[in-house]
Amino acid sequence: HTTIRLCPATKTIIDTPQMQRLRGLKQLGTAELVYTTATHTRFEHSLGVGHLAEKKLKGIAERQPRLGITEKDILCVKIAGLLHDLGHGPFSHVYDGLFRKELKKKASGYVGLYNDVPLECRKIVDGWKHEDSSLSMLDALLKNLGLEIDDSEDGLDKPLRQIGDGIDATRFGIYGYKQQEDVWYDGTQALPRDFVLTSRDWIFVKELIAGGPLPPKGMSIKAAKKSPDVKLEIVGRKGENKEYLYDIISNVHSGLDVDKMDYFSRDGCRTATGESAFNDFLLEN
Repeated sequence: HTTIRLCPATKTIIDTPQMQRLRGLKQLGTAELVYTTATHTRFEHSLGVGHLAEKKLKGIAERQPRLGITEKDILCVKIAGLLHDLGHGPFSHVYDGLFRKELKKKASGYVGLYNDVPLECRKIVDGWKHEDSSLSMLDALLKNLGLEIDDSEDGLDKPLRQIGDGIDATRFGIYGYKQQEDVWYDGTQALPRDFVLTSRDWIFVKELIAGGPLPPKGMSIKAAKKSPDVKLEIVGRKGENKEYLYDIISNVHSGLDVDKMDYFSRDGCRTATGESAFNDFLLEN
């Protein structure tokens, strides 16, 4: 992707333990045992997805200004690209599939398997996928920064709730020049509403990762979509006619999104083909 540019907000996110953990997770699991150059990690893939998400949305904003895409929309989509794979376990999809199926079988007949796991964490949620853990890991990332999402009606459009030392919630967002005020915001002062990342913005990031509305706590994304008793609603960009933003990271309609654009290209370069499937035409159209 050549040069990837990072703003202060994305640098802060990348430096967290939750993001750095991805350096130790192989993108293709055990495939390096066959393709010796397939040693790339979820970390570099996540950087690529964040970059392509930003590039894609900036291109749409430039060509279709009537859509009203904001700088915060672009930043949120980029952050979702960076964090979409936070929940992957060891060996990536091997953990999602075969490993978890076998674990569930063994857990039902061997209680001692979970001796070191707190009781509240022992339940294996039906329909669990790594995206479900990505949502939990995102909360842990914010907690590491001393922040927390406030999903109450009063807190949605305010800066994140401050729960500890770390990042000042009122200064976490977009840095730069605000023409209307003739002020350059560099992080030394509280950010204006259209620059600061609010709880609604972070819910939007989580929705982008989930590919739609968030499930109730304790329920997987898959189970919530199937349940007739669960009413799912968009919160992040509700009523703004920006549904198309949800297809950039996780496209549930056609399946073509920047996640696949990156890993088709990256995996191809590192395995037998030695070629990139990536084409700028896909980003521009």
